[in-house]
Amino acid sequence: MRNVITILKKDLSIYFTTVIGYAGFGAYAFLMGLVFITTVNKFQQATQYYLSQQQPELLEQLNFNDAIIVPMLSTGLWMFLFFVPFLTMRLFAEEKAARTFELLMTAPLTSLQMVLGKFLAAATMIAVMTTIPLIFPLILHLYGTSSGPGSPVEWAPVLSGTLTVLLLGLTFTAIGLLVSSLTESQIVAALLTFAALLLAFVLPLIASRLEGDWRVVIEYLTPMTHVGRGIQGRVLFSDLFYFSSMIFVFLFLTTRAVESHRWR
Repeated sequence: MRNVITILKKDLSIYFTTVIGYAGFGAYAFLMGLVFITTVNKFQQATQYYLSQQQPELLEQLNFNDAIIVPMLSTGLWMFLFFVPFLTMRLFAEEKAARTFELLMTAPLTSLQMVLGKFLAAATMIAVMTTIPLIFPLILHLYGTSSGPGSPVEWAPVLSGTLTVLLLGLTFTAIGLLVSSLTESQIVAALLTFAALLLAFVLPLIASRLEGDWRVVIEYLTPMTHVGRGIQGRVLFSDLFYFSSMIFVFLFLTTRAVESHRWR
């Protein structure tokens, strides 16, 4: 465990002593803020329109979660497509390019410890990035108004959506870590990770054109199916099992890829 923490601290220090960490957090917060402001403006415009048209039945259907929180979390998924390759490309590829990977391989730590340390470093960045948007529903909770008693924000869907977005980010991180362990070029690692993650967004489109068992299999394999339910406020055990299994599989493959270097 001590070796894992050592690797974790080493990689986190690189994130926070260079522009990588601050640029990632700043860009993510800025983009999510833009989405938040845009959706709030649309919500206010829709409210004013329904009031002017005297359509209270439509006004009652408006709520902060569906109009603001869900679009914001959905946009955050697409941002992972760019930020995860940016965070994971250097984890192993930079070590190989700088010829420090051989030092790690001769150090008194196992391949699994090395992989877990680097994964936890990137996972920490993803976790911080995922929790940043919680400031926006908190603002709505403090300053928003609702037609009934209590908070205008339904916190259960917000927290379930944040959890599944985090799990998706961790799954993408495990994929990026595997790609980084297979190449010495950070640029190649970033591009291949981007391509792999883009496939995750394309798979639902492929599944929609199929029928029968193939459609069921592909819909299950795509992570967007599982994260979509969480954003809508439904966290199923099958979804948690899916993300846990995918993270385990990719970390296992990464460990085997790192271990193979010991025999070269």
